[in-house]
Amino acid sequence: MKLAGVFSSVVAKFLSKAPAFAFSFAVAAFAWLRFSDNTADNDLWGHVLYGQRMLALGHLEKADPFSWTAAGAPWINHEVLAEIALGAVHRAAGGNGLWLLAVAVAGLTLVIALRAGRRTAPEKGIGLVQAALLAASTNGIAMGFSVRPQLFTMLALVIWLGQMRALERGARWPLAALPLLALNWINTHGGVLAALVLLGLAAAVTLVVAWLPGQGADRIFLRPPRGLGARFAAAFGLCLASSLVTPWGPASLRWLIESVGFPRPEITEWRPTPFDFSHAAFWVAAAISLIAWIASRRGRSAWEAATVVLLLAMAWRHQRHIPLFLLANLVLTPPHLLDLFRRIGPQVSRLRSSLQNAVVRGVAVLALIAAGAAAMAASFSPPKENPWTIEIERDLFPCAALDFLRDHPLPGNLLVFFDWGQQAMWELPQNPVSFDGRFDTVYPRAVIEAHWRFYRGENPDPSVLDLRRADVALLPSAGAGGELLLKSGWTLVYSDPLASVWVRALPAHPSLEGLPLPIRENGAATEGREDFPQESSPRAGPENF
Repeated sequence: MKLAGVFSSVVAKFLSKAPAFAFSFAVAAFAWLRFSDNTADNDLWGHVLYGQRMLALGHLEKADPFSWTAAGAPWINHEVLAEIALGAVHRAAGGNGLWLLAVAVAGLTLVIALRAGRRTAPEKGIGLVQAALLAASTNGIAMGFSVRPQLFTMLALVIWLGQMRALERGARWPLAALPLLALNWINTHGGVLAALVLLGLAAAVTLVVAWLPGQGADRIFLRPPRGLGARFAAAFGLCLASSLVTPWGPASLRWLIESVGFPRPEITEWRPTPFDFSHAAFWVAAAISLIAWIASRRGRSAWEAATVVLLLAMAWRHQRHIPLFLLANLVLTPPHLLDLFRRIGPQVSRLRSSLQNAVVRGVAVLALIAAGAAAMAASFSPPKENPWTIEIERDLFPCAALDFLRDHPLPGNLLVFFDWGQQAMWELPQNPVSFDGRFDTVYPRAVIEAHWRFYRGENPDPSVLDLRRADVALLPSAGAGGELLLKSGWTLVYSDPLASVWVRALPAHPSLEGLPLPIRENGAATEGREDFPQESSPRAGPENF
């Protein structure tokens, strides 16, 4: 009887914790599904190539070596450390290493963010609140963890916020740690600009709140610790100074500031975040978080509230900033969200009572475990063909067209679609490109605008983009640019449902002799995926410097 009682107690305790465990498992599995995504980013070829060239040369290249429209132009490559890391990892472990790096950085970032979010409220229920917030935020955060320098900004942001909190607690080491982080960040990714703005804003807000009359301010925000505003201001000054230490000196930070204001309506991630179904989880997480901050009975830190509001405004204006807001939200909002859930607890007492029913709990547990198992299975299933490496989606990238160009080399200046510029740069060392994802780090704004005009089927200014200087073109088959080339006397030599290849002077390309032109491929050319190259680009070798 005694043994039966112990067994019954253990079972009862397990059943009481089973829903929380099942929910956490489902959220973790969903996070794994999204963060283990292995599709190549448009700029991945370039980042790996630039890093490997720096490793081979022993120094960085400050003038453009890849383009015919900006040949020799100043190149402010502000992502040096990130590209060296990506180049070194690829050299050592190929696409598998790049995938592992992205997963490892994502996992470390989430662990730091969740620990920081729990630290200010280590209470019962905070873990489930964090899991719920992570579930709503996962899709948005995952946008920042493709294999690109931006993934290091995600990690740096949560460390940065942790150091700011340490400064608030009175620690002195952040006055050294933050400038050191800023020094590395400015040479890794431009996201440091947002961090500098947050630190400057924190200093300003903290000083203002400290000067406000006591009773009015205390009803809204916690009274900041004595001297916090001065510490934030000192940290901001030190970080600003360390951000000037780049291969280009102050010009790098100046370029970052100017670049943020440069409109990029043709690039999706630089557009405002729409109120649509695909972004519903982001808007739900944002709305609930704002309600939690407003309704919270906990003391509110003024600089933390300002951080949440500013990053939300940035995410609203530019989709690429959604991950920054959601990560900061994971760090700063959980205590207020926990308080909100406790306040509305009595209003949902009937729902809570129903969840105490053994049958309902059992069904919920099984459903959550099944959902988690399905997410785990999906992370290793089609459309992935090799889930342990970076894969190229053939319906997004011109893999078949590039195969044609490698089999039938067509040397000369390449007129190329923006999204494919860095893949072409990697695969076709004999073809200087007209435009690529380096955007305004190297290309004059007149050249950028000329390409947008060309892609729309409009004649570009020949003094900026002279189509007579191009020899070969790699363009979308459905794009208006090809129609413009046809009117200008160019010859279509290859096409598939995604991409087409054109030449300006057919007799200048003996590799095409005897072919039944144009070569037309069916939908099979754009089906499935292929592995990211395991070997370095020919352009990473000394003979191509």
